[in-house]
Amino acid sequence: MIDKKLMGKLWEDFVYRGHLNKLVKTDIQEAWLRSRDYGVNPHVRSATQLLSNEELAELQQHKQELIWISLPLMENLYSFVKGSSFLVILCDEKGRLMKTLGDEETLELANKIKFIEGASWSEEAMGANAIGTCIAMNSPIQVWASEHYTEACHPWTCSAAPIYDSSGKLIGVLNMSGPVEKVHPHTLGMVVSTAATIEKQLQIIEKTRGNAVMKSLLEATTDTLSEGMIIIDTAGKILKTNEILHRIICKKEHELVGKEINEIFDNGFFQEIGPSKANVIDQEIKLKISGSERQARVLITSKGIFQHKKKIGKLLTIKEIHKVRQMINQFSGNQAKVTFRDIVGENEKIRKVELEAIAAARSDSNVLLTGESGTGKDIFAQAIHNESDRGYNPFIAINCGGIPRDLLGSELFGYEDGAFTGARRGGTPGKFELGEGGTIFLDEIAEMSLEMQVLLLRVLQDKEVVRIGGYKVVPVNVRIIAATNKNLREEVEKGNFREDLFFRLNVIPLILPPLRERRDDIPRLAEYFIEKLAMRIGRAPLKVEPSFYDALQQYEWPGNVRELQNILERAIVKGAGNKLMPKDLPAELFGDSSFLAKEELPIKDEIKKQALMQSIEMCEGNYSRAARHLGISRSTLYRQMERYGVR
Repeated sequence: MIDKKLMGKLWEDFVYRGHLNKLVKTDIQEAWLRSRDYGVNPHVRSATQLLSNEELAELQQHKQELIWISLPLMENLYSFVKGSSFLVILCDEKGRLMKTLGDEETLELANKIKFIEGASWSEEAMGANAIGTCIAMNSPIQVWASEHYTEACHPWTCSAAPIYDSSGKLIGVLNMSGPVEKVHPHTLGMVVSTAATIEKQLQIIEKTRGNAVMKSLLEATTDTLSEGMIIIDTAGKILKTNEILHRIICKKEHELVGKEINEIFDNGFFQEIGPSKANVIDQEIKLKISGSERQARVLITSKGIFQHKKKIGKLLTIKEIHKVRQMINQFSGNQAKVTFRDIVGENEKIRKVELEAIAAARSDSNVLLTGESGTGKDIFAQAIHNESDRGYNPFIAINCGGIPRDLLGSELFGYEDGAFTGARRGGTPGKFELGEGGTIFLDEIAEMSLEMQVLLLRVLQDKEVVRIGGYKVVPVNVRIIAATNKNLREEVEKGNFREDLFFRLNVIPLILPPLRERRDDIPRLAEYFIEKLAMRIGRAPLKVEPSFYDALQQYEWPGNVRELQNILERAIVKGAGNKLMPKDLPAELFGDSSFLAKEELPIKDEIKKQALMQSIEMCEGNYSRAARHLGISRSTLYRQMERYGVR
């Protein structure tokens, strides 16, 4: 640290010599005062702070763009002073030299005082000097001879100007240094002018980069749209397209841009797309591509593009109809929620049907589900759909018995504008169109009228529909799963159902067993429903008396699983405690209410106990065989053994 008294004496001597007698309050004076406060030694004869080679290389890499832009302008500035012992230097915002140009003899002199790349010439390091003081003042400055704080710089005159980025942030300093005797009043002006040119170049580069970024963002944005896009000028020439359009029409951008739009498409719509044509919103057309047999049903929208209220072009968006319908189905709930994992039961019969259904899901053939009402035909239909390759596409269920016969046709096949009184303007697609790529579940198929059966048969044969009141043929790709609780063969014999349609639907027949044929699953099903229903109703988890399950197993369940679910919900709502018991079940479930009090039925209980013991004895203590003999599950057998004290 330099002694402050000594520094004060140096300052007094400096002023006395007349260097600052007219500039006591100048920028140089303030720079000297800062230098003194920093503790800089005024007698040093070379730079004291130097970067290592690795640190210098890292700095130059970090400032690569500034150096790359500045270097040609530095060379131009140097060409004016070449041979006159001047140096042109580029520094960073901390005063560290990054690039130096100059005569070889002058570079050798600069090397003696370490005025070289990697050296720091900030005020903190070297006191008042053009580079450091320019940074401190944030403005251009020229420092002459002994105005420099350190003796190392006294033979030099230096002119420096700051360099800013577009946000006004200091990013560097341009400096020109030369012998004292060759100083010129225009030197600083040349440096300031060159620094300003560097700033302009930086702004141009930044703007160009910004334009490139905006172009990239535009490209990325248009390519992430879910619909095809075409921008045309007022003459119909294509200016821009996106990736979705390329996929829809199987053409690349270079095949489209610069061509007239009516050269690409054969539709009359594009022949009239000129600047006078009014805006169009979601007009349905069959897109015809020139020179190709490929066609696509799309919704097209056309809107004008304006600049200063003058139309300069049009934006066309093209949406594939089946994609639009998939989105509609997704938001309208046309999705299957059940999978095979959700089907409860271990009974041999239901497991056999489940395995057959899984195999059916792996094909694309039509399926006919038969079984009594309430056996879960809709559950199996959803599970088959979700297990199939169509699982991510729509699942649309139609109850053929729940829709008036006159309306079923328009529901299935759609209708055109004006097809009948009250028809929606513009018409509407039917379920077969909305189900594109997915599954149509036709429940209660036996209730469909004969005339409607004819139309359905045509769809199954030709894979296409014609809307009611229309003439356009619309290809459809759907799988049919039909269901009925009637014997369709008998309905065919009665003349109520077409034989040819029956054969079309009955490709993979699945017969669901009634609940009374899978009694061993009743406790398992009941436990599953009780948990779900209690949660839905808002009840705490419920315990279940073993005799509650026994009571359920003794009923015939004509309404099957659906009836079981309804009875359990009634019992949960009725029950007041946290445990379900036989008394919570409706009396009509057993024909009379005497079952609800087992102490009133000692004879019946004794009969059941004896039957239980005989079965176990006959099966030589094999509980699994005894349960099968009694037609109950092994868990039910254990509960009854515990109830009657059988060991």
